[in-house]
Amino acid sequence: MIRATNPPAARSSGSPRTALVLSGGGARGAYQVGILRGLLDLGVVPRERSPFNVLVGSSAGALNVGMLASSADRFADGIMGLEHLWSNLQAEQVFRTDLRSLGGIGARWVRDLSFGGVLRHATPKSLLDTAPLRALLEQHIAFDRIDACIDENLLDAVAVLATDLYTSHGVVFLHGRRETPLWRRSWLRVERTRLGVDHLMASSAIPIFFPSIDIDGRHFGDGCIRNTTPLSPALNLGADRVIAIGVRGPDRSDNAPGLARRSPPTIAQIAGVLLDAVMLDAIEVDVHHSGRVNTSVVAWPTGIENSPFRWIDVLWLSPSRSFQAIAAELAHHVPRIVRYLLRGLGTDESTTELISYLLFHPSFCGQLISLGKEDVIARRDEIRAFFERPLAPPTPSPAGR
Repeated sequence: MIRATNPPAARSSGSPRTALVLSGGGARGAYQVGILRGLLDLGVVPRERSPFNVLVGSSAGALNVGMLASSADRFADGIMGLEHLWSNLQAEQVFRTDLRSLGGIGARWVRDLSFGGVLRHATPKSLLDTAPLRALLEQHIAFDRIDACIDENLLDAVAVLATDLYTSHGVVFLHGRRETPLWRRSWLRVERTRLGVDHLMASSAIPIFFPSIDIDGRHFGDGCIRNTTPLSPALNLGADRVIAIGVRGPDRSDNAPGLARRSPPTIAQIAGVLLDAVMLDAIEVDVHHSGRVNTSVVAWPTGIENSPFRWIDVLWLSPSRSFQAIAAELAHHVPRIVRYLLRGLGTDESTTELISYLLFHPSFCGQLISLGKEDVIARRDEIRAFFERPLAPPTPSPAGR
């Protein structure tokens, strides 16, 4: 939301401060990489110094932000490194797929759901073990480079969001200059820190599927759970313009009212709806809200100096096609035992939405990257105009007054 209740972080008098905001979505995060590669190929972002002063990421977006932050001095290398990583990503690099690991987790779930009332003890923390993801992040992200990029004025701040699962508060792990002011909301805390693998693991801990992460005795889960205003960290860090990348495609026509009555939804379908609401809805709502606030700023220009609102130029990039059809076609690439466990929640068709979060495979991620590049090409004139235009609200017409 575009509300400047705190003074923004020290803002240069030169070029506008630009933020990149990346949402969550599991394997769908590959689409964000396609967009970034498309921006690089289009020539609107430089190959050397990062064009983004502020980086904000939640869930899968936090993983991408971590790589970009560590390569802010060689931005093209960071984007191409992400593209190579996602294009070759296999499920076993994200979570354990062996029968012993998954079978043991499944057996504990069955035991505790069946006899929990008698045993008065429950051990399951998640459906999957993400130890391989930790090793992957440690291998590919040079966290010590984030400090260097901030010291060299290549970055102002990096914000990674997570959720404290015991207090239900959202937490912004902020890696930035010491003078960067902090802020607070009733549902949100901002904590100054040096980002590490634990923070990215915590932010990407998809509810139920991935385990929570212990950081200094506190347990954190996916950053999208309590991130109801995803643009807010960027604005509180002084961003004048924002590029936000979502991972949800357009609404499908078969959701329109008036269709024939269907049978009750399966657990898988309900879980898919809940994950969409947690992971994807907030950033779209916040972007639409920013448009309404900008309209108000333009329509009522008098007295802006005393207004709690300010004009923020926002570029919203999201998929032109739904990922569900792609996921349905490639669902057989999900490890067999994972598909077996998911079938306990519903039919193959009804688990497609869930599968799109877990389809870490070159075939799926590669198609999402390609779609991101295509979407940049399709909107190239709009994107170029965003990067080239001066930072100023459009002049209101007399009718607008």
